[in-house]
Amino acid sequence: MKSALKTVLPLLILAAGAAAFVLLESMQTEPQRIERPKLGPLVEVMETPVQRVQVVVEGQGIVRPDAQINLVPQVSGIVVWKDEAFKSGGAFIKGDVLFRIDPRDYELALRQAQAQVEQARYQRDIAQQESDVAQQEWQRMRGNDSTPSDLVLRLPQLRAAEASLTAAQARLEEVALRLERTQLKAPFSGRVRTSQVDVGQHVNAGQPIAQIYSIEKAEIVVPVPDEDLAWFTLPAPIDTQVDAWDAQRIDDNRREDPNASFHYAQRGATTRVQGTFAGREHEWDGRVVRTEGELDPQSRMVRLVVEVDEPYGALAEGSPPLTVGMFVNVAIAGRYVDNVRVVPRSALRLDDAVWTVGEDGILNIRQAEVLRRLQDNVLARFDLNEGEHIITSQINGVTHGMKVRISDARKEAGS
Repeated sequence: MKSALKTVLPLLILAAGAAAFVLLESMQTEPQRIERPKLGPLVEVMETPVQRVQVVVEGQGIVRPDAQINLVPQVSGIVVWKDEAFKSGGAFIKGDVLFRIDPRDYELALRQAQAQVEQARYQRDIAQQESDVAQQEWQRMRGNDSTPSDLVLRLPQLRAAEASLTAAQARLEEVALRLERTQLKAPFSGRVRTSQVDVGQHVNAGQPIAQIYSIEKAEIVVPVPDEDLAWFTLPAPIDTQVDAWDAQRIDDNRREDPNASFHYAQRGATTRVQGTFAGREHEWDGRVVRTEGELDPQSRMVRLVVEVDEPYGALAEGSPPLTVGMFVNVAIAGRYVDNVRVVPRSALRLDDAVWTVGEDGILNIRQAEVLRRLQDNVLARFDLNEGEHIITSQINGVTHGMKVRISDARKEAGS
């Protein structure tokens, strides 16, 4: 009995399990299939409205004086006085006496020259009177029937006396000029770069004794690429009749033809010069006054000369000077361009294309006309439909007409 139970019980268990499996299998239902739409990759977008933009050409340079000379005395002698400011770093005004040379030798020479003039004038007067007496004697003896020779009238002697007087007067002027040059005056307002003269020192005519530079104007040489010349007003390189180029002239309001390739005027473009003085940023107004004589054949850079009037003029108002040797940034005011869009450089794709998306979520590839590439942005012209935005995200495998999703955080204007 136990033996039969051991045989039948496993079979019953197996049969019950099989029956349960069949029951469960019959109760199973197939899961419902749901079709999910292909939404495409998530992208960020920005608005790029059409606007009017002024192009600014940027460059850098080092401030230099517009005039720098070696100071050279024109007479020799002992220095008997010098201005307290006549030392390295000192400042002076145009016409200031910088130093004086001992004038006594030149004063004696002046007195001698004055005496020579008086003596020559005396000899001229005697010759004139002798000539007059000879004329009177000829008329008394011969009348007016014949003409006396110059020798008879002592005219050669008179002309020699007059020449001697002229020479003596020229000598007096020369000595007076040399006396005047014992005081060396500043030819412009400026500062002393170096000085090698002191009281008691003997200086020689023609010997450089100091180096000075002007502070009436400052110059900055700014190298810019050749293609940037198309964006701002250039000063006319030669004297030209105004009527000959008046059609291309640009006024200060920049109302020029935006399609013109370049522009000349009597005055160049205005600039803003920015530099650091005493740890703070400051600005000065300037203007492009000329370009240097040639284009660099290797770098294709043009060296512009920017001029700043009165670089020390605002000291009384608490503004710092535009100091020689300062490294500055220069922003040149260029012409305005209309109907352009400002696009980040990262949003400009290969072959100057942009990706756009409208409210339908369809990606479009549009060709852009790039007018100027800036450091972070580009100025470009291209058409956009109502509600269409620029895609700023990076996407792989982009095709025209593909589906994309717009990020809600980037839909707002100006984002």
